[in-house]
Amino acid sequence: MKKLNFKLAATLLTVLLLAAFTLFSSILNDMRSMRLDLTEDKLFTLSPSAQNILSRLQVPVQVKYYVTREDKMPTQLKTLSRDVTDKLNDFSAASGGMLQFSVHDPSDDEELQKSLQQKGLQPFQVQSVERDEMALKLIWSAITINYKDKPEEILPQVVPQSLLTFEYELVSVVYRMIQDREPVIALYAPKPLMDPQMAQMYMQMGQQPPEMPDTYAITIEILGQEHYDVRRIELTEESPIPEDADALLVLGPTMLNERQAWEIQRAISRGVNTMITVQNQVYNYSFSPQGGFRITANQQPTGLEMMLASYGCYVSAEQLFDQSNQVISIPRTQNVGGMRFQTSEPVRAPMQILVTGDQMNREIPIMNRIEQLFYLWGTDIKQNPQTQVGLNLGSRMLFTSSDRTWTKPFSTEPLTSADINPTRDAIVGRLPLGVILDGQFPEPTGPSPAWPAAPGGEQSYGDPNAEPSFAGPPAPGQLILIGCGKIFEEPFVKAGQNPVLLLNAVDALALGGDLIGIRSKLITQRSIKPIESAQKVLFRLFVLLLFPVLLTLFGVIRMVARRKEAGRYQESIGTGTNR
Repeated sequence: MKKLNFKLAATLLTVLLLAAFTLFSSILNDMRSMRLDLTEDKLFTLSPSAQNILSRLQVPVQVKYYVTREDKMPTQLKTLSRDVTDKLNDFSAASGGMLQFSVHDPSDDEELQKSLQQKGLQPFQVQSVERDEMALKLIWSAITINYKDKPEEILPQVVPQSLLTFEYELVSVVYRMIQDREPVIALYAPKPLMDPQMAQMYMQMGQQPPEMPDTYAITIEILGQEHYDVRRIELTEESPIPEDADALLVLGPTMLNERQAWEIQRAISRGVNTMITVQNQVYNYSFSPQGGFRITANQQPTGLEMMLASYGCYVSAEQLFDQSNQVISIPRTQNVGGMRFQTSEPVRAPMQILVTGDQMNREIPIMNRIEQLFYLWGTDIKQNPQTQVGLNLGSRMLFTSSDRTWTKPFSTEPLTSADINPTRDAIVGRLPLGVILDGQFPEPTGPSPAWPAAPGGEQSYGDPNAEPSFAGPPAPGQLILIGCGKIFEEPFVKAGQNPVLLLNAVDALALGGDLIGIRSKLITQRSIKPIESAQKVLFRLFVLLLFPVLLTLFGVIRMVARRKEAGRYQESIGTGTNR
């Protein structure tokens, strides 16, 4: 009877376990589309900005994913199609079904392959290792995006490495396609001029001086890749700020005349969101006969000093130094055996400032996911809170210098050892390097100044009856002010994450920041903070002495414990003998 009861209980338990397993499997099957994102920055979770953009779709967007099927994929790419499809499912759900996608395999369809190749899509090679055999495989993994009658957009290669940026790449394309037009960016940036003496030498040889390389060409290229309509302006009567400009960039201005400053201020007062980068000082490096470098500074007025002062801020004229700095290479020509060689030498100086992640204001989306900026020869920004309160202008800090900052009054004399190695009392702590102002900016006072005369010409006051630029009532806007004009100038724009700051700022000014929340999820460099000499010594002592000290301490403790144990044992023996 007991044996029968045991068999019955075992059978019942087995049936219950099978039922529980079946129910659990069914629940898991229903949850197959759910994923748990354990990354710190939620890189695999659709951002609120992306959800907001996709939810506004009123007309279907057609997305086609061309990918080699799983059984023909190399081992490391077996899950690629599924991963991309999961993301597309998320996008479709967020759009309420307005983002429609389909998956196609062109591997065995020659007509489809020809059609894709006409669009500029090609299969690409991937190294495959299977069964101890290494080979190269041609695979397809590309996306096309269509919306209304807009030109088709293409993502030519979708690979595992690009999955972390896939959300931004696809949603940003969709966002720009649904706009009525490409955002217009008016860019004023002075073009470099040849040294007058060098130009005179060319003229004496009967040659026209060559054009100097445009140091802002890479900036225009970066913005153009993001589908911005960048219009380079001269800020003259013939080349003014466009009336349809969505944002104005004034990068590294020098010696602006009164009318140019008036035009900029009027545009700002009419609600044209603007970014101004000011380079008050430039440095010259020359080789000293005693060795090392002789470093001197020159000032370059911008012509915007009065306008910025009316906003309650100005870029400091003092020289700014920071112990958080970067090495740059200075070109040098050397004569060796009668032959001239072009070399470069590394230079570390405190005005070659490196801004790291802990100096960024993370509460402002513009600074999201930026871990490093190169702030060459820049200065800090001073503000007058009373003026800003009187104008009802809001002010927020974007980023600062480090805690190890010092300043000195401007001088054209060469930097001395005391300038480069300050005393402890000279350290002033963090200073603002970039700020953003918002509100209703004041209009320029008085009538519009005259346009300056061209060489050999007369001043142009314009038609007094003509409607002024940006006619209409004043409107609130935003102004980003950065105390460094080199930050977006080639080659320094490529340093650190200066391009990310450029794109974040332009996104915020021209598009209202819709794309910044997505761009902030991109993987960025994690910079290692510079370590002072004293800290290095402490770390070395910690590494070299910690283990010997712990081992010695353990030995001493163990020796004392053994002696006590031996003493107690001897006492017990002595007590036993006495008995």
